[in-house]
Amino acid sequence: MELGQAVVVDDLRGLALEDPGAAAAAVYDRPIGLRALHEDPESGEEHYLIRYPAGVKGRVHRHTAAHTIVVLEGKLDANGQVIGPGSYAHFPANVAMKHQSGGDEGCLFVIMFHGPFDVEILQ
Repeated sequence: MELGQAVVVDDLRGLALEDPGAAAAAVYDRPIGLRALHEDPESGEEHYLIRYPAGVKGRVHRHTAAHTIVVLEGKLDANGQVIGPGSYAHFPANVAMKHQSGGDEGCLFVIMFHGPFDVEILQ
């Protein structure tokens, strides 16, 4: 049996990151790093690698698509709960949320939107 194609990245920590653009940047008090990993044209699902610099603060916001975060390095504050490497957080669609750096260090994580990315700032 022939296997299908897979997207494989053997070292996410080594990928160069880019400026996320105005929509995503509006959520944070300073620039973050972002790298697109996967976009599905049929479902609109989007996966990104994101690095928060130490101390970055987020604003309360929501997305119309649910999304999942897996922390690779550092600490992430997910709705007031600080989680570290190997942790998982899932945010349902259309609910108020806040995620930001969870301490004095930066944070590297993969975020998977289960539909197209959009954002509405709530506070």
